[in-house]
Amino acid sequence: MSHADKHPFGMEHGKIGNRIAVVLHGKQIYKSYYKPTNPRTPKQQMHRAKIAFINRLAKDLADAVNIGFLMVPKKDSGLSPRNAFVKKNWNNGALVWLENEPDQTNNASDESLSGEWGVCPERLCLADGPRFIATDMRAEVRDGRLHIFCPTPGLRVSNAVSDDQLLVAVYRPAAHIVHLLKGPMRDKCDECDFALPSDVGGEDDPLHVYAWFQATAYHCADDKKTVSPNQASPSLYLGNFTI
Repeated sequence: MSHADKHPFGMEHGKIGNRIAVVLHGKQIYKSYYKPTNPRTPKQQMHRAKIAFINRLAKDLADAVNIGFLMVPKKDSGLSPRNAFVKKNWNNGALVWLENEPDQTNNASDESLSGEWGVCPERLCLADGPRFIATDMRAEVRDGRLHIFCPTPGLRVSNAVSDDQLLVAVYRPAAHIVHLLKGPMRDKCDECDFALPSDVGGEDDPLHVYAWFQATAYHCADDKKTVSPNQASPSLYLGNFTI
């Protein structure tokens, strides 16, 4: 079936049978229609598997990503927080290829895919923005509760905002979910205490903890960058815990 649209100058643009009509520099050009093959080389399969994996990961972490990357896409860029998360973590080492153990009984050709993508938690970024986070934050789990020790963050004292929020994301890869916890940044900034979900626990359900700050008003970070309301700082990985 042919389809072509008339160009404003009376020329054709579109598909006509097995040809493509285009206009280049005011000239009518016809090209043969070429349908690319569907390569299934190991490299291409790995690339497709990587796309599928990071999209599943973005879905699992959606609650954190939608807050942590809310202000990252530029205005009118067409990016969503999820797109910004994928772009940030695509080549930063957060996604690692895990080779399968060689199987002597497997007669598959060397061209087959043998492995899967996984996460390197230490490199995973759940929030991004101006660096107004304390780099010496730490966490520990005691009596089923999560304790965050948070020294004074890198904000100018004159620009401190009492109700800025400390956000904590507890990622559970085994359950494919993330829990978001919030606390005031200034009022109890030296230590925040959070109750963990009652259904977590055991070595089969490790908890990866990330923390970042979210602004509630305009102020300046130490590097003189302006921080906007709802803007987050980069996330900081605080460690891996089991209950």
